[in-house]
Amino acid sequence: MVEGMGDDEGHTTRTLLLSAKVPSLLLVSRGSVGNIDPQTVDITTGVSTIKAFNISNVTDSAYQHARDGLLIGWGLRNSVGVAEDPVTGAIYSVENSVDNIQRSGQTINQNNPGEELNWHGWLNGTQSNVTGGNYGYPSCFAAWNVTEIPDNAGLQTGSNFAIGNQNETVNDDFCREDRIAPRITFDAHMAPLDIKFNTNGTGAWVTMHGSW
Repeated sequence: MVEGMGDDEGHTTRTLLLSAKVPSLLLVSRGSVGNIDPQTVDITTGVSTIKAFNISNVTDSAYQHARDGLLIGWGLRNSVGVAEDPVTGAIYSVENSVDNIQRSGQTINQNNPGEELNWHGWLNGTQSNVTGGNYGYPSCFAAWNVTEIPDNAGLQTGSNFAIGNQNETVNDDFCREDRIAPRITFDAHMAPLDIKFNTNGTGAWVTMHGSW
């Protein structure tokens, strides 16, 4: 069992995926408490994460979500869909991104930011440069329509960019160099809900709910 899954508010759904390649591992995706959730910057809260728990390790006490488990990724606003490539065992998620963001004093909510398909590496111990990494939320997001983003020098579709007013700590360079960009960027507000691979791993389907 996994306990301590957070408040009854915000993105309360919890996506579960039992790995076929490493059957003892159960993945748990937990979303943010709100649209922009400041507590997500603290990795110890366990908010906006995907974690894996060894369910073959039976104990008298439950895992504590924030403290225990293998961190697959964090800075993930609301990854409702999580899937495993049936051939390679690679883990992917699709993320519902933020609404009503501001950049340099302007609201850019119609065509930004893009929704995301993220890659998280493997569960079998194979090393990658993304497993356990931060994907940007709540400060960095993927650009969709760059022409509608103020101060957009160097940005292109799929680039991570900083919201709000850029400063020495959080800016476009930080988002690009220190946060993981999506593998694929979708239209803003498409609200991807799930991802399913075909049996030989050559293709995947993503369902879009659509929010705007």
